[in-house]
Amino acid sequence: MKLKDYMPKGFEMGRVYSNPYHTAFAPIKEQETIKEDDHEVGMGLSSLKSSVRSAKTIYEEMKKRDVQELEGWVQEKLTLASDYLKTVADYMVDLDEYEK
Repeated sequence: MKLKDYMPKGFEMGRVYSNPYHTAFAPIKEQETIKEDDHEVGMGLSSLKSSVRSAKTIYEEMKKRDVQELEGWVQEKLTLASDYLKTVADYMVDLDEYEK
């Protein structure tokens, strides 16, 4: 099979075609006025809220099941998540020092 066998009828190899879906994920009009920094802060807060929610769920499930031992991959993910969150927390606490 050749690539041209899968192309729609009338398709010319080597010709540049525009993408009809290029605006499929364009921002909503109200969001266009939000500054990039505000958007990043919103995304960060959303990620943090999701992390807190996930941590609470994990904690409650581990308590409910009286987990005595974790599989290696689970412990590794928890350690990574803890390390990443601690790194950001330390950065936020020392933010004034970083800006100087």
